[in-house]
Amino acid sequence: MTATRHLALAIVLLAVAACGCGPTPPQAPLGQAKKLDEALSGISSACGLSQQVTAFPGGHQPNLTTLDDTAISDAQKLASVYARNPKWIYQSDTVRALVRDSISTLHECGLHDAASVLMRATGQHGL
Repeated sequence: MTATRHLALAIVLLAVAACGCGPTPPQAPLGQAKKLDEALSGISSACGLSQQVTAFPGGHQPNLTTLDDTAISDAQKLASVYARNPKWIYQSDTVRALVRDSISTLHECGLHDAASVLMRATGQHGL
């Protein structure tokens, strides 16, 4: 084999290898990925604060109502991405799976109104 053929073969092999690398399609587009990041971070933060609030005795309802309202906004943001394409992949999970996980998480941390909003908007149920 000549040097030119070796070089051509090496280029072809590199091209084939490069095609196998990278994110699994269909990835959420950048703008939608940013929305997912904001929504999931917001839900996580609201749930963490909810668990802190309920760790102590006393009346929790005013604080939980505020956290639920915050989480509703994030649930709506997540639902808007779901409406675009529930099969998009973000951080190795489909948007559909992220919605199901978020519904379960919201229920577990006591933010039931936000979970209900997400369920109604997507037709999904938690795990």
